[in-house]
Order: sequence, then structure tokens, then C-alpha cells
Amino acid sequence: PAESFRAIVDALGNPAQIEIVAAPEDGNRLVLAGPGSGKTRVIVHRCAYLLRVVRVPAHRILVLCFNRSAALQLRHRLADLVGDDARGVTVQTYHGFAMRLTGHSYAERLVNGAETGPDFDGLIAEAVDLLEGRIALPGIEPDTARDRLLAGYRHILVDEYQDIDADQYGLVAAIAG
Repeated sequence: PAESFRAIVDALGNPAQIEIVAAPEDGNRLVLAGPGSGKTRVIVHRCAYLLRVVRVPAHRILVLCFNRSAALQLRHRLADLVGDDARGVTVQTYHGFAMRLTGHSYAERLVNGAETGPDFDGLIAEAVDLLEGRIALPGIEPDTARDRLLAGYRHILVDEYQDIDADQYGLVAAIAG
């Protein structure tokens, strides 16, 4: 743990970043900073801190990103920092996570053609409706459905939060409950 703390927290060298990364486990934090200031680095190190120092199981952490490139970069940076401990952390785009929640897939578009695959414009709204109980899952109470859909996520980290739109905010809010 001491070695992990040094590699994850002390290595940042920035007091503001250290304060955010090593903050208590409970509570919400919003990092507002300019481009190139290290917001994504803080998310990677916070995730690593939760995994290695606090010992949060990887499957309890969800990281949301804007696009596939950002998600891949974040996964690689996390793996470089904590190795195999990063396995099991869910790092998804908003649409990717919405597809996971709603049961849609990119394969639908390949098999059925672009016209019959998931409606990307309505995908996030559909996921929010599921989480908020406006779409019922047969035989499952809304609160139970929400718990099953979210699979026990306890920590939600959002990359580039300042840039999210109303639909993405709705998804984050529905996940957070």
C-alpha cells in the first residue's frame, strides 16, 4: 500500500490533484480546470487510488468517456498505472454504456442493417427511462431492475464532465440515483 500510494498519489506532484485523488471515498467531487491541466490524469489516478489504496473491487467502478478513443486511452493509462488490477473496471462511452443497459449492440447494425439497429439519438434516453422505472422489465420491480442494471457500481468517474450535454447529464444523474 505505501508503494502504491507513492506511485499513485505522491507521483502527481500537484497539491490540488493530490487532494482530489486522495479524498475520502464518499462524496461527490467536480474538477473544473482548463484544457491540458490534467483532468483525465486525475481520473486515472483516482481510479487507481480506489483500486490499490482503498481496495474497491474493480467491478464497482464505472468510468464514462465521450468517445471510443478517450475510453481506450483511459484504459491504457489505467493499465499502465495499476496493471491487472485495472481489469474489471468498466470504462465506456455514454452510448456504449446505454447500449449495455438497454441490451442493444453494434452487432445489430451489422446484422440487420443500419436502419434496424439501435436508435443512437434515443439510446441514452431509453437507458435513463429504464433506470428511472419508466420502462418496465417484465416480472421485476423498478428498484430491483435498476440495481440489476447497474450491477453494483459504487463509484462513477466522468471524464470531461464540463462538456456533457443534457442527455448525458440525465444518464449520469440516473446512474447516481
